[in-house]
Parts: sequence; structure tokens; C-alpha cells
Amino acid sequence: MHELYVGLMSGTSIDGIDAVVASFDNSKIKIIDSVSVDYDKDTKELLHSLCESSNDEIEKAGIARVALATYEAKAVNELLKKANLKSSDIKAIGSHGQTIRHRPEKGFSIQLEDGARLAALTNIDVVCDFRSADIANQGNGAPLTQAFHKMQFASEDIVSIVLNLGGISNLTVIGKDSSIIEAFDCGPANTLIDAVCRLLKNTPFDKDAIFAKKGKVIPALLAKYLQAPYLKMPPPKSTGRETFNLDFIKDELLIATQRPDIVYDLLATLTEFTVVCCVNAIRQIIFSHKIDKARLIVCGGGAYNPLIMQRLSDSLLKNQVTVLKADDLGVDSKLIEAHAFAYFAYKFVKREPLDLASSTGALKPSILGCLYPATR
Repeated sequence: MHELYVGLMSGTSIDGIDAVVASFDNSKIKIIDSVSVDYDKDTKELLHSLCESSNDEIEKAGIARVALATYEAKAVNELLKKANLKSSDIKAIGSHGQTIRHRPEKGFSIQLEDGARLAALTNIDVVCDFRSADIANQGNGAPLTQAFHKMQFASEDIVSIVLNLGGISNLTVIGKDSSIIEAFDCGPANTLIDAVCRLLKNTPFDKDAIFAKKGKVIPALLAKYLQAPYLKMPPPKSTGRETFNLDFIKDELLIATQRPDIVYDLLATLTEFTVVCCVNAIRQIIFSHKIDKARLIVCGGGAYNPLIMQRLSDSLLKNQVTVLKADDLGVDSKLIEAHAFAYFAYKFVKREPLDLASSTGALKPSILGCLYPATR
């Protein structure tokens, strides 16, 4: 008998909520329908401000939790209407929340969420706070989606490397025996590119890499970025905007405000930085595990950046890595993470632990999530 779950995702880019309703019937999983809801300008600014230290954070975080739950409920209710479903048809909602601080080295990761309010507004049980249990078992709490990647993309014929390009880039390496060889965050994906676009071009992102294509990579600047200590750390590891933020590019931002002509060069360099971080990580995996041939499955917003996709393909050609989008395999690149959190809610309801040792470094499997039951 199949069960329906809703998955919600608000990523590092902080542009809005992706929502999917998915059907689970033992090993068969498919998306029934989806919607995306954009945040208004004030909500975006509020959430972005909480990703860095500022004044009155507790008050702002409280306001943001209420706003986030309101937007999540709007997405869920629009999704149910679109799919012609009732709240009673849904077993549970799995919500990622909004990450505002990721500090696994200090024992915590904060995803803003108001599960009780979301349950009240939708009349559906809510499962959220998926990272805490893994961190309590001495894991990094991220990346989490490798278990879902394995289910979607494992192949007996070839090693599959899944690269998610959201705000941060993370990858999952799946062997021909369906084992997860490694999974970790590579570094930044879109977060620095988007930040420059918001601040200097008054647009949320570099659509189709139009700006980056107008610029030229600055070799000295790229070399500087590649000295970031995180990039030299061995897996398992995870990162976020605590490391790759406006402070990381503050000198270049200051110069660019005075010399608008170099904004395109900065975006070209940051785009190449994203590519090189990913390529270096993939090549290290290929060398370490003696992989002679693989396919790279790219998902997330970065999969729709033609410059990133072309540079990945060109750079990995000699390594016998074929580059494709998740869409090429019948999976919507933009919805994979929302789909994953529907899956995590399903696993929580079944009380099935996930073994994430290969990616987060957790000492034992964890049942991920906390339940906020709806009153029906």
C-alpha cells in the first residue's frame, strides 16, 4: 500500500520553498506533484542577515521562524490543491528548515523551523530537525542526502558520482555494488556567485551565466581562493556560509564597488572557483579509489548554469567521467533535495535509522528527525 509524504526544502541560496508530494510503496518512490514559492524581499533579507552575526539575533530569529512556517504552509496548501489532495491523504511533512548556522565542530547546526506552527497551519504531522541526531552521534550532520542519492542513482554498470550544486556543493560517490564510497561537501557552489549578483547586479543569480561569460578568470584571485583551509581538509567534512560568505570575498567586493568593470571578472573567477573545487574533489576520489570510469550526475540550481556544466565536462573528460544532469535520467534536478526530505520523513515514520558514517563520520546509525504531531 502506497503512502504520500511531502518534502520541503529551503536551501543556502534562500530564494524560496520547493515542495513535492511523493508516493512511497516499499522501494518504489515517485514524485506526484510539486510547487515552488518565492520569499518576498523582506523575508529574503531577514534570512540572509541571520546567516551572519548581527544585533538582536534572537528577536530576528523568532520573527523569521514564524515567516518561514507561514511560507512553508503556503507551499504545502498550494501543493495539495494542485495535486487534488487533502491533508488527511498525507502521512507526514519532512521539512529541512532554513540553515542559518552550521557548526558541527562545536556540536550544533541550526535550521530555523517552527514545526508546531507548520503542523497547525496544514493539519499534517511534521518531521524536522534532521541533523541533530547525527551530530549527537559525533557526525557532521551533513551532507544527508547521500542515502537518497544511492536509492535514485545506483547502477550495476558504472560508478555514479552525484554532485549537488546548491549554495554549497556536495557529492556522493556510489559504487557498482550500491555502496556509498564517500560523500562530503566540496566547497561553495552558487552562494558566492549569488551574493555578488545580489549586491552588485541587483539580481538574485547569474541566469545562464550571462555575467560570468562576459568576464575573464583572474588567475591570482583564483589561486588565493583555492588556499581556503577547508579545501585541504580530508573527508568526512561539511561546510556552509560560515566559511564561504561575504567576508571571504570582502576585498574584491570593495574594489568592485569602485570599479564596476571588474564585476564580470569576479563572477567568472567565482564560477571557475566552484568548478575547480568540485573537479579537484572528484579527481582525488578517482585516484584514491582507483576508479577508471564514472558518470557525474549534476543536480541543484547549478545544473542549469551552462558555463559550470561545460567546464565540468571539459575538465573531467580525460578522467573518463561523463557529465550529465539528473534530468537526463528522468529526475528533476531542482527537486531532488525536497524529494529527499519526503524520504527522510518516511524513514522517520518507519523508525528506520540511516547509516551515514561514510559521509558525516557518525559513530552509529541515527533515526533522523523530530515529530510535531498535528491535532486532527
